[in-house]
Amino acid sequence: MGGLVVGVPRGAGGAPLLAVVRGAGVISSLTLPDPPAGVGALGGPGGAPALGVAAGGALYVYRNLRPFYKFRVPPRDPHPLERDLWVQAAQDQIDPLMLREMLEDLRDKAEVKLTAQSLRLLALPPPDLPQFVALHKGRPPQHQPVVTCLGALPRGGPEGTPDCPVLGTENGDVLILEPEAFTLLCQGWVPSPPAFLAPRGPGDGRCRLALACRDGSLYGLSRAHPRARPLCALGSRPVGLLAQEGGGAPCGHGPGGAAGAEPSGPAPVGAAARLPGGAALALLALETGEVRLYQGRSLVAVLQTPDVVTGLCFGRYGREDGSLLMATRGGALSIRVLRRRAQLGAPPTACQAPPPARLLLPPRTRLFVDSALREREDASRMFGRFQRELRALRLAATRAHARALEAGAGGAGGGGAGSDLHVTATVRGLGSRLRVTVWLLLPLGGVPAPDLLLVLHCSPPARLQPPRVKVPLLVPGLSYGVGTWLELGPSGANPGHLLVLVLRQGLDVPLLRAQVGLPLS
Repeated sequence: MGGLVVGVPRGAGGAPLLAVVRGAGVISSLTLPDPPAGVGALGGPGGAPALGVAAGGALYVYRNLRPFYKFRVPPRDPHPLERDLWVQAAQDQIDPLMLREMLEDLRDKAEVKLTAQSLRLLALPPPDLPQFVALHKGRPPQHQPVVTCLGALPRGGPEGTPDCPVLGTENGDVLILEPEAFTLLCQGWVPSPPAFLAPRGPGDGRCRLALACRDGSLYGLSRAHPRARPLCALGSRPVGLLAQEGGGAPCGHGPGGAAGAEPSGPAPVGAAARLPGGAALALLALETGEVRLYQGRSLVAVLQTPDVVTGLCFGRYGREDGSLLMATRGGALSIRVLRRRAQLGAPPTACQAPPPARLLLPPRTRLFVDSALREREDASRMFGRFQRELRALRLAATRAHARALEAGAGGAGGGGAGSDLHVTATVRGLGSRLRVTVWLLLPLGGVPAPDLLLVLHCSPPARLQPPRVKVPLLVPGLSYGVGTWLELGPSGANPGHLLVLVLRQGLDVPLLRAQVGLPLS
C-alpha cells in the first residue's frame, strides 16, 4: 500500500472506520460493522499480502483494500438455565414478564453471563416483551464471543512463510488460524480475556504465546499446554506487551509501572512499543505527556508531546525507515522521523561530531528521486502500462507496413503515374550472354513522370550489366526502351525470370513491380 492503516472506533459520522493515511492526510476510508480491536498484516493465498481487522466477533481480511474473507469466531452455548428459560418461553410455559424476572435473578444473584439476546430483552419496556419473545421463538440464544486482541505467531518454513493469525476473545479463548485458508488450527484458553499477546521463542514451529490479560496477570500458552500457565502478576491492568528479541521473556506494562525486565516510570504508563534491533530499546508513553526511550533500565531520551499518547508504533512510513507514529487521547495522529544516521543503542561518546549540513538538492535531482520512489511503489502498474503502449506501437507499425506493401503491389505511387504505366521486355541472344530490352510506355492523357529509376534483379550467378538505369522523363504517348546485358555465368544456368522495379525519387514504394520470364537456353 505504501501508507498507514488506522482503525478508528468512532469516525466523523459516528460509525467505526478503517482509515488509510499517506503523507499528512487520509486518502481513503472503509466503514466497519463493529469497532476494531486490532489491525495487522497477514499472509494471503500464495503469499500475497493481506490486511486483517479484528472487529466484533469476526476477523475481516482485506486484499487491495477490498473485502476478501470473513472468519467468524465459533459461537458458544449459553448457560443451561438460560437456555431452559427460553425453551419454556417458546412453549408458552412462562409469560414474557416472568421470563424477564428470572433472567434478572440469573444475572444478579447467580452471576451468570447472559447472551446478547437476553440482555436486549432486559433492556426493553414491558409492552414490547411479548413481541420480542414471539420473534425469537425457535431461536435458541448463543454466545457470540467478541475478539479482544489480534496477533501473529511465526511458524516453521522457508523465508517468506506467512505467520499464523491469533485471536483472543472475551471468553478467554485463544484461536490460532491457518494463514492461507483461515481455518482453525488449534485452540487454547486463559482464565481472563486477553488484552495483548506476543510470540515467544524461535519461529520454527516451537514458539509459544505470552498473553497479558485484563486480570493483571501474564500467562504462557503453547500447543503442548492448551490451558494457559501463569507467568507473573503485573499488579494492574496491562497497557502493552513487548516480546524481547532473541526469544527472551516478554515484558508487560501496566498503568502503575512495568513488570519484568523493563524500568518503571515516574507516572502511569499509557502505551508501549519496542524499537527493532538487538539493543533492547523500548518506548513508554506516560500520562504526563512524555514519551521516554529506555535501553534496558537506562533512560536514553525524553520526548514532550502536547497531549497524552495512547498508542505507539515504530517502523517504516513512506521513504523513512525510522518513523514514530503516536495516537493521542484527543484523536490526533502525530508522526516523528528519526535521523537516518542515528545509531540506536550505541554508547554515548565524549566528543560527538557536529551534525552535517543539510544538502540542498536541485529540482532535477528531487524529480528523479520522486520518480524512482513512484516506480518502486507502482512498479507492476507502470510495467503493465508500458507493455500496453509497446503493443499498440507495434500494431500501428505493422498496419502501416501492410498498407505500404499493398500500395507497392498495386503500383500506387504519388502523382498517379504508377497506375497507368505499362512495361514490356524482350530478350535476344544465344549462349551465356543475352540482351534484355525493357520498354516503358505512359499512355496519352497521363501525367509526365520525371526522375525515374529502373532496377533489374536476377538470382546469382547471373549478372546484369548495368543493373540500374536512370530514366530522366517519361512523356505520355512515347515508348522508351532501356537495354542491359544479362550474363548467365560459367555454368550457363538460366535464372528463370527477372524482377523489374520502377522507382521514383521521394517515394517509399515502387511505382511498378513486374517479373519478366526468360526463355530456356
